[in-house]
Amino acid sequence: MTDRHLNHRHSRGMLIVAGLALLLFGISIWLGARDRITIGVEGRKVVTIPGPRLSAIPYTHGDTLAVRIAGIEPIPDGFRYDLRYMAYGPGRHNLREYLLDERQQPVSGLPEMSVSVDALLPKGESGQLLETPPTPIDLRTNYRWGIGLLWCLWGLLLLPLFLYGRKPRSRVVVSPPPTIPERLRSLLEHAAHSELTVEQQTDIEKLLLAFWADKLQLPKERLVETLDELRKHPSAGEHVSRVEKWLHSRDARGNGSVARELLASLGWNKQ
Repeated sequence: MTDRHLNHRHSRGMLIVAGLALLLFGISIWLGARDRITIGVEGRKVVTIPGPRLSAIPYTHGDTLAVRIAGIEPIPDGFRYDLRYMAYGPGRHNLREYLLDERQQPVSGLPEMSVSVDALLPKGESGQLLETPPTPIDLRTNYRWGIGLLWCLWGLLLLPLFLYGRKPRSRVVVSPPPTIPERLRSLLEHAAHSELTVEQQTDIEKLLLAFWADKLQLPKERLVETLDELRKHPSAGEHVSRVEKWLHSRDARGNGSVARELLASLGWNKQ
């Protein structure tokens, strides 16, 4: 075997030994950290105590140690206790000082049950907070602008969902009410081919008076005076007289010839 191969095997062996040493060192640190009990961390201690059954002193505010019994297992001449404790100060604590007998009195003659609790800070650390100088690194970002842009995009995505499926509002066209000439013409056209009711006859008479009053610009407040003025007018007087004779005759409901003559006289005859 050449020197080159021997050196290679030697180097590989050294690397393996170094790796195992690092592994063992890490395991020892991990085990030590796992077994280390600090302030505010619950610890456990299992002890066997002969004699009657014991209980733990209830915790009161200000005690440096809180002890509870998580489990009790009877054994010959005594009990095995699963003690759980939590310290509020570093140092060594004796758990036997926190046990009571059946009469709720401190127990004498118990074995030593000391536990060690470490502080949260390493030794030599006072816990004083020191002000650090400002960092020269510029940590300012465009976070606010980015969030605002995302909100705007989110709103734009909701817009199609809001508009989807909405039916367009149909525009309601409100027709203006028929004028006096339109109403009069409609009734006369109806009378030319059909019988009139009493209400329709009354409407024809009123609409004819209103039609000529508007056309001649006569006041409508005093019907008697307006009617006298209409009778004096050649066309209006003739129409009023013919309608009165027609509507007050016995055959007023079915006499369509008068209605057709009035339509022709007013220029409303159908082409």
